[in-house]
Amino acid sequence: MSGSVSASILAGIQAEEPYFPVPLASLRPDTVTGFDLYLRSDPDQPPVLYREKHLPFTEQVRERLEISRVEVLYIQTAQAQQYRRYIEQNLGAILTDKKLPMEDKSEVLYTTAQGLVREMLQDPSKGDAIQRSAGLAESTVQFMHQQKTAFEHLLKVTSYDYQTYTHSVNVCVYAVALAQRAYRLDFPTLLEFGQGALFHDVGKSMIDPLILNSRTRLSDEQWEIMKRHPVLGYDLLEKADGLGDIGLDIVRHHHEKISGKGYPDGLRGGSISPYVRMVAVADVFDALTTRRPHRQAMSSFKALKLMHEEMLADLDKELFTIFVKMMGNPRGD
Repeated sequence: MSGSVSASILAGIQAEEPYFPVPLASLRPDTVTGFDLYLRSDPDQPPVLYREKHLPFTEQVRERLEISRVEVLYIQTAQAQQYRRYIEQNLGAILTDKKLPMEDKSEVLYTTAQGLVREMLQDPSKGDAIQRSAGLAESTVQFMHQQKTAFEHLLKVTSYDYQTYTHSVNVCVYAVALAQRAYRLDFPTLLEFGQGALFHDVGKSMIDPLILNSRTRLSDEQWEIMKRHPVLGYDLLEKADGLGDIGLDIVRHHHEKISGKGYPDGLRGGSISPYVRMVAVADVFDALTTRRPHRQAMSSFKALKLMHEEMLADLDKELFTIFVKMMGNPRGD
């Protein structure tokens, strides 16, 4: 499966194309999908109906498609929400399926995470998006906890186009991998940490999109508004009872700096928890290595060099060193 599939799925939904591709690996045998499946044999022609939504997707159907070397099917963009719900319900089975390559599992997990976080950020105060996102964080942490090469494979499908939802997923992946290298956290603690990393920027959903997506340098007034997002996110999640103390600490304090020059509370040194320090390293790295409207992405090498030369006073030096080694050896051999 091509690593471009996840990008194609999201691009199709965002551009409101009539159809978008879904990986064959994401469809579970002997399930009723709830959405129609289409095949595209000619790239210049629209897809044709292959299987209606009420018919079971069987093992025999999958085998026929695999024999024909079909890697993706198509669904109508109007049925995107049904697809996301289907994947959420079957994600555990997908990630533990021994027949599926790690590449396919990572692709499905990353795509699902982006779609759900995007949905949550559109309006986190409504519906069950926070609870569903917490469940997705659990699947992500479980996958990375149990599969030694999970981080290496997730890196291959990481998006380098900055959006708040892609950034949230990337930071979660980087931070959980760093926590696994730096500390021997028990699974419940690692899970709460991963949820905090995934939700760290949820407060940006309450910032004016014109500020959030500005193509120019923010004015002083706009910057002060942007700096409210950690507290906005903390207040939202505290009221929703969506996170424990570790997660809430991450959401509120991920922009604090060891030097004491961060926000919103001006914490410094030992008053910043190790959990926050790990997310801070991941947050800065992903911000530098993803494309923004006003600048191109840096390579991993250049980003780490800049962090070392210009930002080290604000970061935990020991954790940064571990992060550098991790990025140089994502498999962890």
